[in-house]
Amino acid sequence: MNIYVVGNALMPEDNTPLRLIPSLRKAFPDFVITEADPNGNFIPEEGSIIIDTVEGISQVQWFNDIAAFVTTKSVSAHDYDLGFHLQMLLKLKKISSIKILGIPQGVSFARTQSDVLAALVQYRKY
Repeated sequence: MNIYVVGNALMPEDNTPLRLIPSLRKAFPDFVITEADPNGNFIPEEGSIIIDTVEGISQVQWFNDIAAFVTTKSVSAHDYDLGFHLQMLLKLKKISSIKILGIPQGVSFARTQSDVLAALVQYRKY
């Protein structure tokens, strides 16, 4: 299974997913865990998972629909983010579905780490 991790190392409110990479690799050595940049040529494979920070949620949460993940419309190139990128890939039929594990902003790293690992263990069971 592929897990793509998205974040910005320079922004404290958006770097938690990247900080999780070592513990993800340790807990799931059989998963391919890759840092992804939605501004690059990033096309997630079918059946993969994307982990990213999601503004406005209070706990780790699964998203299966891009409409639930994206709450604003982009109006300029400065708004180009993962949500906009995934919307474009869906319109271009480069992907047909998406599975995102959203991480809330402002929650302790230890709690987030524990919640993400538990969510992935639960997902793996199915």
